[in-house]
Amino acid sequence: MHEYYRLHPLQEEEEETELTRSVEQQIAMEERLYATYRRGRNGLSAGWTFEAKTTLSPMYFTHCTPDNLDYATGTSLQIFSVKIAGIKGDLKWPLYVYGVVAARDRVDFKCNILFHRTRENAQQVTQDDPFLRLTGPARAILPELDLEVELRVKGRTESRDRALINQAYPYTHCCARLYTIGFHNCHYRIELSLEQLENSVQATILSVRVVKGDPCTFKYGGRVACSSPPHEVVIMDSQGSVLEVTDPPSMQVVLLDSHYCNGGEMPMDTDGYLDLTRSVVSVELRQSNVFYPETFEETFKVVIQAYSQSGDVAAQGHVKLAPKLCNISQAVCDLGDSKVEITVAWSVHVASMMFL
Repeated sequence: MHEYYRLHPLQEEEEETELTRSVEQQIAMEERLYATYRRGRNGLSAGWTFEAKTTLSPMYFTHCTPDNLDYATGTSLQIFSVKIAGIKGDLKWPLYVYGVVAARDRVDFKCNILFHRTRENAQQVTQDDPFLRLTGPARAILPELDLEVELRVKGRTESRDRALINQAYPYTHCCARLYTIGFHNCHYRIELSLEQLENSVQATILSVRVVKGDPCTFKYGGRVACSSPPHEVVIMDSQGSVLEVTDPPSMQVVLLDSHYCNGGEMPMDTDGYLDLTRSVVSVELRQSNVFYPETFEETFKVVIQAYSQSGDVAAQGHVKLAPKLCNISQAVCDLGDSKVEITVAWSVHVASMMFL
């Protein structure tokens, strides 16, 4: 028997009470409402299924010249995290979660996956680490849109699985730049944290590669994250001296963290390329010169960390890049005695598939 079910048998063999029947009725109603939403979306589709994934490339305009672009640099959403913020009743940590979290915007009305796990690959979620391991989006997310959460908790057998959340949230525009959306029912609460960027392009991180230095830079793993714009916080010692300038982890997009990889090892091939889990982000545009409207401030920051044997940060470096409307940029980050090269492809947004 799995240790989880030995410690928490009530999650498998609860008694039928008036309270549990009421909870089951609420969950069943939620599932029926979401099924109605799915049918409505199917009715609006142009021949594809509800599960059809967006196939629009985040680099659609990368190889175009700016003068020839029929483009949009408007509002997009930066998704930071999705976490299980609370559980109620007889449920206990950890949970084994599978299903889909996705965005469906007006560009093509298809599924832009943020999180996707099958039952066989369910993620263990703990009270100390309640965040889902995001792998998307596949391209920039534009308002207006629906944010969809269709998740289940894995039981000892499939018949023992439980619905976690089956809900859709219609998002248009928010007056707040930073925003947290809550999905909740009688058992669970899920929080999705995002930032609304009013003037932006999309960046695809094509590669992060160790190009010079010790091949054991990431011997004990590491982390790659980015932010746009940087939300830098100055950390000082008791004497008022600056120790470091950093971004709060809650306002970073984590592209890779070896703590969540198999064996805690950094996924890196023999040529030094890191295997990122996320690669598409939105980047804010800020003009740096009114006379040159296509030159922008360095609003894209990439932070790279190498871990020590204890799991602490042994070395850290960062680079800042100025976004472009199209084309490709490269920058080199100093990380201890090593150098890490970052390659980024830029593209403006496709406002709607009907204009292509």
